[in-house]
Amino acid sequence: DAKDFASTLVETCKKHKGYGLSANQCGFKYRVFVAGAGDDYVAFFNPEVINTSKKEVHMMEGCLSFPFLGLRITRPEEIAVTYQDFTGEWKQSTLTGISARCFQHELDHMNGIRFIDKVGPVAIQQARRKQEKMIKKIVRHKKK
Repeated sequence: DAKDFASTLVETCKKHKGYGLSANQCGFKYRVFVAGAGDDYVAFFNPEVINTSKKEVHMMEGCLSFPFLGLRITRPEEIAVTYQDFTGEWKQSTLTGISARCFQHELDHMNGIRFIDKVGPVAIQQARRKQEKMIKKIVRHKKK
């Protein structure tokens, strides 16, 4: 059931404090992801980007598949998309800002592209150092 599956993805995303989650991150081969925040999530079935703006934005991104790893990624600022909702109805929308970023990030997951694939080795190395420090800090805090 598409609605139940989407709800499960949303609950998993919320539990882990994410803005988006793709089915394949959870081991499912369905072409669906959810994206949103708070109580406002959307399920995107069979999503596609049909147009992108020429203007790109360089921003920090994180990923539930790589806890505490932040990388600066460049993506189009605005995108036109098409997708099906959980009833199977086709929708078309224009997304900007964080909505556009999340859509692109999750679509990349579905297409086998990880956000670490979008940066060079030096950027990953620096981000991994920060990640290790963050994890150590959390572990120390939990021991108290």
